[in-house]
Amino acid sequence: MKTIKYTFWFFITLFIFTAMFEAENTPITLSDIATEYKADVQHIEESINNGDYDKAMPLITSLLAKLDIKQNDLRVWLFTQQAYIHNTRQHFHYAVDSLKQAKLWSDVPHSYDAKINTIQAIIDERQTERDIYNSYQNSRNSGLAKRLKNDVTIAYIYLDDNKWSKWSAKLRQKNHFNIDQVTRWYKIQADQYDVDSLNIDVRYFYVKSPKGLSKEWLREAAFFKHAQSLIAQQLGYTDFKAFTDALANHNPYHDVALVFHTNNQARSFAMSCANIRHNRCKNEYVMLTEKMNHNPYSWATQQVQSHEILHLFGAADLYNIKAAKDYAVTDLMNYYSQELKYASIEPITAWAIGWANLPKTPFNVEPTQD
Repeated sequence: MKTIKYTFWFFITLFIFTAMFEAENTPITLSDIATEYKADVQHIEESINNGDYDKAMPLITSLLAKLDIKQNDLRVWLFTQQAYIHNTRQHFHYAVDSLKQAKLWSDVPHSYDAKINTIQAIIDERQTERDIYNSYQNSRNSGLAKRLKNDVTIAYIYLDDNKWSKWSAKLRQKNHFNIDQVTRWYKIQADQYDVDSLNIDVRYFYVKSPKGLSKEWLREAAFFKHAQSLIAQQLGYTDFKAFTDALANHNPYHDVALVFHTNNQARSFAMSCANIRHNRCKNEYVMLTEKMNHNPYSWATQQVQSHEILHLFGAADLYNIKAAKDYAVTDLMNYYSQELKYASIEPITAWAIGWANLPKTPFNVEPTQD
């Protein structure tokens, strides 16, 4: 998932949208509102002015449900505030939807055209890889990490060559906070699907690579054999299989996700098993190339980690499926949000990782071999 272009367009769009929001909207004053809604509006205004959008959003949703048909001005104001909050969360599709609702009820509907076009432009700019696939690439129930359910161990391996990738104890500790947030988010999402058996254990390892590292070398087929050898030699195992068996407590139903992390900036990726093509595939892994120091895109690091690790449990990308442009638009496999807490695991991804049944989709899902 690319982050540089997304970051640029996010801040440009947020700046333009904020300016338009402030210039074109006359605030609703308490004197304009029926007595029964004054307290609600005041709470919303205070929350927004304090930057507490997480508090403001449910208040807006609740008040919209209360309004009668005569409260057009207030309805327009609420939808506009809602759009503004969606925009700050990078939920651009939802922002457009809210603006269209504001336009529908407004006395001056054309005043919303420029705002809608501005947000639609950012959505369109994020489609650079949209036309790669026409179907969902199934990789369920394959490899070391079959389902994100029950007992799961994440083997998190820091790769250090003292050149391209350097890891200090301080940087590793900083990253531990990220992974704590990732595992916490997984459990919160699991709760949405009544999956209460998820138990994630993260084991951290530090491996030196005298051979040296580079973003090109990491993508070569020979890299993983080299990494397996380093793990066995430096961590005290007879071979790589002994390492993964130990992580799984020699239990075939205990899933293991293997994650490498180099401290330099490139595009992270997952080498996951696709069960319809590689039935005997066992060894799969994530390669994170996310710099922990002096990284202007650190806002996205937790989402990159969460996204790539989900691949190991069967989740496929949605951002490269043509018909998924307007589908599951807050799903982490399709679009990034402002923060990980605003991203979601929608039913298609929940199905892929073993949490739900296959939902209806606007694209074909490849045949499964469970």
